[in-house]
Amino acid sequence: MKKVRICLEIQGLGQDEHGAPCPGGLCLTIGDEEAPEISGEEYQQLTKTVSIPGILSAAFLEGLYRPENCRIIPPEEYDRKYGEGDQDAE
Repeated sequence: MKKVRICLEIQGLGQDEHGAPCPGGLCLTIGDEEAPEISGEEYQQLTKTVSIPGILSAAFLEGLYRPENCRIIPPEEYDRKYGEGDQDAE
Protein backbone atom coordinates (compact mmCIF):
# COMPACT_ATOMS: atom_id res chain seq x y z
CA MET A 1 0.00 0.00 0.00
CA LYS A 2 1.32 3.44 -0.89
CA LYS A 3 2.00 5.96 1.84
CA VAL A 4 -0.61 8.70 2.14
CA ARG A 5 0.02 11.82 4.22
CA ILE A 6 -3.04 13.93 4.89
CA CYS A 7 -1.84 17.37 5.94
CA LEU A 8 -3.85 20.20 7.49
CA GLU A 9 -3.11 23.75 8.45
CA ILE A 10 -5.19 24.66 11.51
CA GLN A 11 -5.68 28.27 12.59
CA GLY A 12 -4.87 28.62 16.29
CA LEU A 13 -3.02 25.31 16.65
CA GLY A 14 0.31 27.03 17.17
CA GLN A 15 1.61 30.03 19.10
CA ASP A 16 4.05 32.69 18.03
CA GLU A 17 6.97 33.88 20.16
CA HIS A 18 4.60 36.21 22.06
CA GLY A 19 2.07 33.48 22.84
CA ALA A 20 -0.48 34.70 20.29
CA PRO A 21 -2.39 32.02 18.36
CA CYS A 22 -1.10 31.28 14.87
CA PRO A 23 -1.54 28.49 12.32
CA GLY A 24 -0.04 25.11 13.01
CA GLY A 25 0.34 21.93 10.99
CA LEU A 26 -1.06 18.45 11.43
CA CYS A 27 0.02 15.47 9.35
CA LEU A 28 -1.53 11.99 9.50
CA THR A 29 0.29 9.18 7.71
CA ILE A 30 -1.65 6.17 6.46
CA GLY A 31 -0.16 3.13 4.77
CA ASP A 32 3.32 1.66 4.61
CA GLU A 33 5.90 4.12 5.94
CA GLU A 34 8.53 2.60 3.64
CA ALA A 35 6.33 2.78 0.51
CA PRO A 36 6.42 5.69 -1.93
CA GLU A 37 3.93 8.50 -1.40
CA ILE A 38 1.00 8.95 -3.72
CA SER A 39 1.49 11.40 -6.58
CA GLY A 40 0.39 15.02 -6.54
CA GLU A 41 -2.51 14.24 -8.86
CA GLU A 42 -3.64 11.33 -6.68
CA TYR A 43 -3.41 13.62 -3.63
CA GLN A 44 -5.61 16.24 -5.29
CA GLN A 45 -8.23 13.59 -6.07
CA LEU A 46 -8.06 12.28 -2.51
CA THR A 47 -8.50 15.71 -0.95
CA LYS A 48 -11.82 16.09 -2.78
CA THR A 49 -13.20 13.20 -0.72
CA VAL A 50 -11.48 13.79 2.63
CA SER A 51 -13.61 15.03 5.50
CA ILE A 52 -11.91 17.68 7.64
CA PRO A 53 -14.24 16.86 10.57
CA GLY A 54 -13.18 13.23 10.12
CA ILE A 55 -9.50 14.15 10.25
CA LEU A 56 -10.03 16.22 13.38
CA SER A 57 -11.85 13.28 14.96
CA ALA A 58 -9.09 10.82 14.01
CA ALA A 59 -6.50 13.18 15.54
CA PHE A 60 -8.59 13.57 18.74
CA LEU A 61 -9.02 17.29 18.00
CA GLU A 62 -12.78 17.22 17.39
CA GLY A 63 -14.43 20.00 19.37
CA LEU A 64 -11.12 21.78 19.92
CA TYR A 65 -10.80 23.24 16.42
CA ARG A 66 -13.52 24.15 13.96
CA PRO A 67 -13.42 22.59 10.47
CA GLU A 68 -13.82 26.01 8.88
CA ASN A 69 -10.52 27.03 10.54
CA CYS A 70 -8.69 24.18 8.81
CA ARG A 71 -7.49 23.66 5.29
CA ILE A 72 -5.96 20.67 3.60
CA ILE A 73 -2.47 21.45 2.31
CA PRO A 74 -0.10 19.46 0.10
CA PRO A 75 2.60 17.46 1.91
CA GLU A 76 5.25 19.69 0.30
CA GLU A 77 3.70 22.79 1.89
CA TYR A 78 3.44 20.99 5.25
CA ASP A 79 7.12 19.97 5.04
CA ARG A 80 8.17 23.51 4.16
CA LYS A 81 6.18 25.17 6.96
CA TYR A 82 5.92 22.55 9.70
CA GLY A 83 8.32 19.72 8.82
CA GLU A 84 9.73 17.59 11.62
CA GLY A 85 12.87 18.95 13.15
CA ASP A 86 12.34 22.39 11.61
CA GLN A 87 12.05 24.60 14.68
CA ASP A 88 12.29 27.77 12.59
CA ALA A 89 9.23 27.06 10.41
CA GLU A 90 7.13 30.10 9.55
